[in-house]
Amino acid sequence: MYGGLTEFVGGVQAGYNFQAGHFLFGVEGEFDGADFGHPVLPAPTLALVDQHWIGTVAGRVGLVDDRWLVFAKLGGGWVNSSATVNLPGAAWNGTSTNTGWLAGAGIEYGFKSHWTVKLEYDYLGLSNWRSPTLPSVALNRDLQMVKAGINYKFESGLPAEAEAPKHSHEPSDDEDLQKKSQNPIADLVSVPFQSNTNFNTGPFNRTQEVLNIQPVVPMHLNDDWNVISRTIIPLVSQPSPFFDSNTNGIGDITQSLFLSPVHPGPLIWGVGPVFTVPSANDPILGTGKFLVGPTAVLVVTPPHWVIGVLLNNQWSVGGNPLRPPVNAFLAQPFANYNMPHGWYLNTSPIITADWLAASGERWTVPVGGGIGRVFRVGDQPVNASIQAYYNVIRPTGAPAWSLRTSVALLFPVK
Repeated sequence: MYGGLTEFVGGVQAGYNFQAGHFLFGVEGEFDGADFGHPVLPAPTLALVDQHWIGTVAGRVGLVDDRWLVFAKLGGGWVNSSATVNLPGAAWNGTSTNTGWLAGAGIEYGFKSHWTVKLEYDYLGLSNWRSPTLPSVALNRDLQMVKAGINYKFESGLPAEAEAPKHSHEPSDDEDLQKKSQNPIADLVSVPFQSNTNFNTGPFNRTQEVLNIQPVVPMHLNDDWNVISRTIIPLVSQPSPFFDSNTNGIGDITQSLFLSPVHPGPLIWGVGPVFTVPSANDPILGTGKFLVGPTAVLVVTPPHWVIGVLLNNQWSVGGNPLRPPVNAFLAQPFANYNMPHGWYLNTSPIITADWLAASGERWTVPVGGGIGRVFRVGDQPVNASIQAYYNVIRPTGAPAWSLRTSVALLFPVK
């Protein structure tokens, strides 16, 4: 029995680092809540493994170059898990906490004086667990985890004068910030919270709610190139196709990376990979598949306007073999007309196609738009907007109307 299919973990970490020249040494601990619940794949055995929490302690060593850190880590961990086995004539369930060894590696980037983001891979090797049933069922509980995180550093490592806050800003700075906030590959750190409310979804005409937390972090490779990281973490309330109820939880997480020139011409562009991990905590909230594909952004900024398009296509390359394959296209054209005092008019419909669906059920094409404003709360820039869309083309059961509201915290890169 295999208890290590992909699901979602989330938690907190703390640690201490010491830097000597280009070398970094440190120790860190993590505690994560886990939501793994997987039926065994080899029929006819019926069984389920649940992981409840994961704790790790590890030392790490890394190489620092400007804002970048490449690191490796080694340590140990604890996992609390339970299992249920239902065999012909026998049933068993149990809970245990086991220890194992941990090895991992990753990259970390300092996007502000006190803030870093990181992406790492960890392998946690645990002893096998066997059920006391006859026949005995082997539980392989080794974990492989890909984790993204954000860290606050109590010491920035920058000179005091570099950290001095700048309270004044010119009108031209606000105009530039307004346009940057509308450009998905601008040199601007942002944390949008985007609510998508889809009305009359499914056979019972219930409301689907998707709250996307989608941090955008530009990373400077050198004087000529940036890599822009765009993550989408969906929190979903999904209507059931079978019952008059909703299922709530986290959906599949999507990560895009755009390589973009620091000094573009009139056409601003970015290209790179996009991938989606099956992190949904319930089958109805995700595809159950690993997805990967190309993505691109094209942007032009004539006076008062920000116009462009975001494109991607993803194919399933792994995941639960019992779930159907995926071949999905997305296009998001956007146009923003900027007015005085931070106000703007905009449209950014999300057009999708399921290439594996029947010919009349492939496309979702919305039309609509809305209004927004870039303003400041104290010294914190904020971008807020509201838009409404009507799906002129949609598959059976899809909503006709949707409402999109967004609030984004903006952190200009100095």
